[in-house]
Amino acid sequence: MTRIFFFITLVWAALTQSALAQGVAAQSDNFSLISDAPVDAADILSDLETFQRAVIEDLGLTQTVVTEPLRLNIIDDPKTFAAITPGGVTAAIYLQSAAGHDIIVGHRTEPGHLLSNALDPNGLRLVLRHEVVHHILETRYARKLPVWLGEGLAEYYATYARGADGRATFGRALPEQDPLTDNQTWLPMRTVIENMAKYPDFRFASSGPPSRAQRIYYGQSWALAHFVMDQPEGLARVHRFVDGWAPNIDSEDSFEQAFGLRYDPLETRVREDIIREGGGVRLGPLASAAAPASAIITTTPSPQALIANRLRLVLTHGPDTDLTYEQMIALRARLTAPVETNALDLARALRAWRVTDWDGSDAAIDRILARTPDHARALKIRAKTAYGRVSERQSEQSLWDAAEAAAIQGLAARPDDAELHLFRVAVSLPVTQNISPGAQISLDWLQARNTHLRLPHAAMMMIPALIYENRFEHADRVLDSAARWKETAGDKWVIERLRGNVAAERAERE
Repeated sequence: MTRIFFFITLVWAALTQSALAQGVAAQSDNFSLISDAPVDAADILSDLETFQRAVIEDLGLTQTVVTEPLRLNIIDDPKTFAAITPGGVTAAIYLQSAAGHDIIVGHRTEPGHLLSNALDPNGLRLVLRHEVVHHILETRYARKLPVWLGEGLAEYYATYARGADGRATFGRALPEQDPLTDNQTWLPMRTVIENMAKYPDFRFASSGPPSRAQRIYYGQSWALAHFVMDQPEGLARVHRFVDGWAPNIDSEDSFEQAFGLRYDPLETRVREDIIREGGGVRLGPLASAAAPASAIITTTPSPQALIANRLRLVLTHGPDTDLTYEQMIALRARLTAPVETNALDLARALRAWRVTDWDGSDAAIDRILARTPDHARALKIRAKTAYGRVSERQSEQSLWDAAEAAAIQGLAARPDDAELHLFRVAVSLPVTQNISPGAQISLDWLQARNTHLRLPHAAMMMIPALIYENRFEHADRVLDSAARWKETAGDKWVIERLRGNVAAERAERE
């Protein structure tokens, strides 16, 4: 699911107003940065290391050692940025893929442009912090959260500060929250809360033009995040709301059961909180023992390295549109020599997989594995490609065998990857007409961790195996979860068809 961070009035002082100078690259324990613009990379990474540690601690998550840093990309190329982002006035975006996770920030040096004026001296810092929160919630938090709460928490945590007494503060208001004090501009609470997996259609909002409606949406999400975080066990109550909202239940009834408020009283309560204290500022716990400073290494990338990084981003994240392919061609033309790196080959493999060019994907992965035989992401993309190939040509037994072998090899490198466990379960049954011992282990692993709560649609790959194993109650839970997060009419059709299969098999065996 795409996460878009929208700033109308915030832009970045950290980026120069002059013509684009030489870029910069930097690496720390948890982040890598490559920028077309001459930013203070060491200061940015130092801040984000401290910030991420504080947010993880406040959410009660485990501080784990990462094997792959989150990539931060600052792009001064409007065509590349437009080819990646889904449209609208977007300043930055967090995107996940099998080839890696990226934060991509737009930057323009033209005077008067949205992304060039320094209206807020901390603009870049706030933008990056916001997107880092999305990364934390998507990769470390055990549950999938409604999009309004994801955006709200990203706004809520972005203004983190640590006082002289060592106590953290969260939730300070930002200028884009100002319209919330206007009683006539809010989006209906039902509109905000019921759109759990996607953003409301801002084109038809009664609160003004789409840009203003989107700005208000982020502000309301921030205000709702304040409300949630001020409640005892607030996040646990959100989970109860999500789990209690079945397709045949009014979301307002489910919300009331979790929080004790219906939507109108909720709006009154949140409005009063904002007017009274500007949303308030919450004090976090005293700092735990200071973590050792992260070593930060900065370098100067060549112009060719900056172009290659833009190409990697377009290959990895660009949708299948004419603009994307035109930009691929333009960037390739600017490379004076072939670029053979694992990062770029991962992007090539993923692009080939997206357009069902299975052989092209395998060729790119073969190049990576020749250089790095145990490359975990390459092995995962090989498993995704094998699964895609067998899904397209289901009658060939050798393809099922190859898909199962690829899933097993991927799990050897990524034993806690839920999607790989799902691949193994999905391809095992047709191979053996039985659940193999290894697939049985994967099925138990997935069921014990309630993986359908984090991957609601991918978890539907479990359904044939759950039917075969007579695990009908778990199949129901998988489909209920997918129904809560459905994004398209096609999702609904698939869910209902699988429900029919489950019901028919249950009736036959009873």
